[in-house]
Amino acid sequence: MKTRFKALLLTLLILIGLFIIGFVGINIFMKLIVRHGNDVEVPDLVGMNFNVAVKKCDNLKLYLEKIENVHSNDFEKGQIISQNPHPNILTKRYRTIEVVVSEGPEMVRIPYLYNLSVLEAKLKLESAGLLLGEKKYRYSDLVEADKIIYSEPMADDLIARKSEVAVAISLGKLENSSNSDKWRDLLDKE
Repeated sequence: MKTRFKALLLTLLILIGLFIIGFVGINIFMKLIVRHGNDVEVPDLVGMNFNVAVKKCDNLKLYLEKIENVHSNDFEKGQIISQNPHPNILTKRYRTIEVVVSEGPEMVRIPYLYNLSVLEAKLKLESAGLLLGEKKYRYSDLVEADKIIYSEPMADDLIARKSEVAVAISLGKLENSSNSDKWRDLLDKE
């Protein structure tokens, strides 16, 4: 009876061991089979046009979701600025990649600077989000000395925020056009 019990116990232990080995082995084997072919490398979408990226992700069986639009001076309108998950990692198919898309640079209107002092023009440009750029000096019969004659680009044009605006500054009226010293001074100031 004891040997019969030992044989039964040994058989039962062998069956349990085979079951555990089989269960673990099949799980590992199934994970390898199921995993094989379902992983895809996340593409690098930064700098790519959003519509092109949608097609690329569709071919890889990935979804693309635009989570935010932001102004950017570094990326053209419609280009992807950032993505999550990051590129070159493995992920499962049908995963969603979240992207931030550029709306291009924020555009601002150039204020009127005519007949303002250089300091007034600088302050007005800065309040509009622009910078005072190159200063050119010209003689003017209409605008007194040290006042703005015009800006380049012209007033009321739209340009990207933080851009420079060049100005022409009056030297006043040209009293004697044959006076070479004034011409030399004009050239020296530029």
